[in-house]
Amino acid sequence: MPDIEITFDSDAVTYYGSLRTPDHANAAAPAALLLAGSGPTDRNGDSALLPGDIGTLRFLADLLEQHGVASLRYDKIGSGETALGPYEVDEVGSLGFSTFINAASAGLDFLAAQPGIDPSRLIVIGHSDGALVALALATDEPASRVHAVGLLEPLSVRLLDLLTTQIHDQLDAVVGAGQLPVELADQLRLALDDTVESLRTSGTIPDDLPEPLQNAGLVHANAKALAEEDALDPRALAGQLPAGFPVLTSCSAKDIQVKLTDVAGLNEALAHTALTSVLMTNANHVLKDVGERPSTGPDYVEPLPYSAEFTEPFSRWIAAL
Repeated sequence: MPDIEITFDSDAVTYYGSLRTPDHANAAAPAALLLAGSGPTDRNGDSALLPGDIGTLRFLADLLEQHGVASLRYDKIGSGETALGPYEVDEVGSLGFSTFINAASAGLDFLAAQPGIDPSRLIVIGHSDGALVALALATDEPASRVHAVGLLEPLSVRLLDLLTTQIHDQLDAVVGAGQLPVELADQLRLALDDTVESLRTSGTIPDDLPEPLQNAGLVHANAKALAEEDALDPRALAGQLPAGFPVLTSCSAKDIQVKLTDVAGLNEALAHTALTSVLMTNANHVLKDVGERPSTGPDYVEPLPYSAEFTEPFSRWIAAL
């Protein structure tokens, strides 16, 4: 079936999205809310920061349709047709991570209310940063509306812990290559520690932050969103899911944004659930098969096939729900 263009509202923002319903469903169909990762990532999984066709969420909608599952995907704020809604560019700092959770919650309500949808079989599938939003919805009190969650290449540790690890790795690389003096790298490490402490205690970023750290996204306009997202521990949320709750996680050895060891820690926190863990060898972060070569990031927009290492176990999981 072709996509149906829809809108729904959350926090004074009108969100634009695509609803897909299977044409061969004989009864009320299960339905999945698809959530994009970080940055200006639209309903299809394409990013304004990496022009080209990534298409991960569109691929998931296609795959779900093959299994009789309806889906809704939408342009989150800052992307696609939704753009910034009523906000001006200089007002972005007023948007917290709760904005993204509230929008996803409104999208889930919209999906549940559609004709031909079974509201008792709602699935939330989040990619990358979207997996944290999925966990937040699945642990919503007093009673979750979510029947199952898919956490694809998920953020698996607190956000600022991940950023710290990534920045330390980058500093190690440039120092090792002789491109940065050890003393300057140490100054950046101390400034990073101070920034993390400031965000976690007061939700602010120091005014004198060195430019290399600002280039990593640690800027005043992002402070509220960073602090709110970091306050959500994926493993703590995972521990709040009911025993036997259906969960799928995926991660690949060639994912340059998510570490296998981090996802392994998340899987441990999910041990009490009905967990399906998909471990891949040649998939990149956006679930495309890069073959024997390493993933580099620009391969996200290459016309590569989506990974059968993911498609086959994901399809089995969906069929069993």
